[in-house]
Amino acid sequence: MELPLEIDVPALFGALVLDMMSVTILAIGIFYARHRRKDLAVVFWFFNVCLFTTVRVIQMTQVAAALGFGLFAILSIIRLRSEPFSNREIGYFFGALVLGLLNGIGTPIVWLTISLNLVLLVSIYVLDHPMVMQSGERRRVVLDRIETDPGRLRTLLEERLGAPIIDVTIESIDYLRDAMQLEVTVGAVQIAQASPDRIAAQ
Repeated sequence: MELPLEIDVPALFGALVLDMMSVTILAIGIFYARHRRKDLAVVFWFFNVCLFTTVRVIQMTQVAAALGFGLFAILSIIRLRSEPFSNREIGYFFGALVLGLLNGIGTPIVWLTISLNLVLLVSIYVLDHPMVMQSGERRRVVLDRIETDPGRLRTLLEERLGAPIIDVTIESIDYLRDAMQLEVTVGAVQIAQASPDRIAAQ
């Protein structure tokens, strides 16, 4: 592989700074500030920088673009399949990837690249704002009882959480410990003094 004779170092440095600023705002300033998931914020930041580096290396060498993006796609799929992500978390994940791709490839006009970064960040900030499209709070809970009837399960959770239940998804059932892991969407009523992680059912 041969590197080009001339590399625009200032442009490369500027693109890197823009990308790192954008993904820091996305992962830390928006996602972590609202959802307090440090592990996922680090994942978003890491994948963004990896994609930016991959794109830049492809541009500077003779490596086939399809090969480079194929390898990165495989790594992304492995990460996505390794943990049950919520729809919101997947949205942030792909937002970080788009930023890395956008800034890695760039556009012929600098202000256009900056504007596209701003459009993406502002869109995520507004659409995921707590005051916009409030539909409830999604949380994972462990119920110390196995109840597979949807009606009784919803009633039981409303009694234990003290809030209206919008949606319930059964993630796993442990018959050995007589417990269920659930993903629950509750209404606007705040959960009063209840643990967000474990709910004892009597």
